Amino acid sequence: MSKMSKAIAALGVVAGLGVAALPLSTYAAPNDPNTYSQTTNAQVQVEVEGAISIASNVTEMDGGLVNLGKIMPGGITDETDNADALKVTVSSNSNGAQYNLYINTLEEDGAMKGKSTGATIPGGAPATNTSAWGYQYSADGTTWGGTYAKVPTSATKVNGDTKLSTSGAAEGVKATSDSYFKFRASASNQQLADTYVSTVVFTAVVE
Repeated sequence: MSKMSKAIAALGVVAGLGVAALPLSTYAAPNDPNTYSQTTNAQVQVEVEGAISIASNVTEMDGGLVNLGKIMPGGITDETDNADALKVTVSSNSNGAQYNLYINTLEEDGAMKGKSTGATIPGGAPATNTSAWGYQYSADGTTWGGTYAKVPTSATKVNGDTKLSTSGAAEGVKATSDSYFKFRASASNQQLADTYVSTVVFTAVVE
């Protein structure tokens, strides 16, 4: 082998050894001042949509019912105190969630049905010696309309043209909005003795 060939072969060995002996700092992590690096960013996004839920305090009331008590034929149930009105609460994961509140009864004719006799108490404004049952709505639990109306058979808005709005949301706390309802019933002198019931539905709709 010539001197040149031997020299080249020796250099090759030295080069190979040189690569193997490079310090670990050549492969150091980013932000190491002894290395050269570049970065790029990517943002990850998710949107949590606003949602509402609805519930009432009916489970806190007498036997899980809005119990109007007992009346004699020709009588009318007592006026419910403001503190005892049925409270319907709409909750949201955001402040200012606007919605409309609807009410209806599941009975096709809007009447309360007797559990035993099948007799009915029609929807309407309760009055002495009249068989009727109805409701009042209040946005604040203190100001009422003064008269009782028939519970409609199809969902009907109770809050007029002004939308209701939730408030009070914070980390781990939902925003809420409360509405209040009173119910009253009366019986004519001819009303059959029975226990009368009707199912009332409340619906909150974001519109």
